[in-house]
Amino acid sequence: MDSFLVGRQPVFDAEFEVQGYELLFRGPASPRPGGDSMTADVLVRAGLDIGLEGLVGKKLAFVNATRAFLVSDDAFPFAPGETVVEILEDVPRDTEVLEGCRRLVAAGYTLALDDYSWSDGPDPLMDLASIVKLDVLAQSTEQLATMLRRFGNANVKWLAEKVETHEQLRVCQDLGFDLYQGYVLSRPEVVKGNALSPSRLACLRIIERLCDPMTSARDIEKIVQTDAALSYRFLRAAGAGASRGLYRKISSVREGVVLLGERRLRSWVTLMLLSDGGRGSDEKLRIAMTRARMAELVAGAALPRLIDESFTVGLVSALDILLQAPLEQVLDSLSLADELRDALLEQRGPLGRILADVLAWEVGGGTMEPSSGLDLASVEKAYIEALLWAQETCDVVNDI
Repeated sequence: MDSFLVGRQPVFDAEFEVQGYELLFRGPASPRPGGDSMTADVLVRAGLDIGLEGLVGKKLAFVNATRAFLVSDDAFPFAPGETVVEILEDVPRDTEVLEGCRRLVAAGYTLALDDYSWSDGPDPLMDLASIVKLDVLAQSTEQLATMLRRFGNANVKWLAEKVETHEQLRVCQDLGFDLYQGYVLSRPEVVKGNALSPSRLACLRIIERLCDPMTSARDIEKIVQTDAALSYRFLRAAGAGASRGLYRKISSVREGVVLLGERRLRSWVTLMLLSDGGRGSDEKLRIAMTRARMAELVAGAALPRLIDESFTVGLVSALDILLQAPLEQVLDSLSLADELRDALLEQRGPLGRILADVLAWEVGGGTMEPSSGLDLASVEKAYIEALLWAQETCDVVNDI
């Protein structure tokens, strides 16, 4: 279990209504990671660990992007309508960058030019950007006015950033800025959270398999199921739009893999590798993996048609332990199908009966009466097999 921080600072319009939030890296002061890792960390924390809507609500998310993200063929992990991609000031205007930016704009993303101070003739990115951010602290009033006059015909919104005093705010208002950001309006807020860290081995195995055109969703699912953190994150990412009617409810890890699709799946896995969120596993992860595997084995003997859903139910049942949060709160972030929620919260239905056997055996159910339809010896056999599988899986992860 890792604790993490994410910063967010609001962006205001001319009426001082919040239009969005810039998401900021807030990690250890030393050693400070590179730009790619910081961007990856912010994307993973915001998209998978907290949930973008939980962090910015219905507002826009302003996210910094280095050259590596702009030129990548992988899909940007957030939807176009909810994201402003900020192009950092040190990104060169080379052919690959321009092509990448055109792809993002064609896909519906809004581009912003961060800390803008262009002085070398026409800027090819000005035709693609919708927002241009000027650093009020780094430029004089005359320099700001000159920049606005120079690109006055550009179809962009001008954002005054690092506005720290009321006098600076008044000057920017007089110059006609459209958007504002800075300490005088609101300081960055630090959001704290806890996250599961997927193993780098599992992430690398998925990347490897995605390079093989013969790889199926089932192949990917098998890798994902060896890592509780990956399973949780993919369920969350795939179900992110369910509350807005974008996707259907999810019943299994396999459905989550299919819904994400190859490009978005590769994007999230790459981000997790770049963010380097942690390694290994602890006893809580072993509990989660044992529950998931035992539920799958019980279903295989009692109700084979529910094998996939049972693994998911077993896994999710342990997320309150892993995330140190009430299970109902965790479920609100996952958009699971109703039958899975009923099984998890009330142990209702066939999935609920399978989970009941798993939980009862975990606390010492040697004299229990199985509700899944299996006899006691079969439940015990499923537990022993699951325990060995979980132990072997976690040992492999810890050896990496």
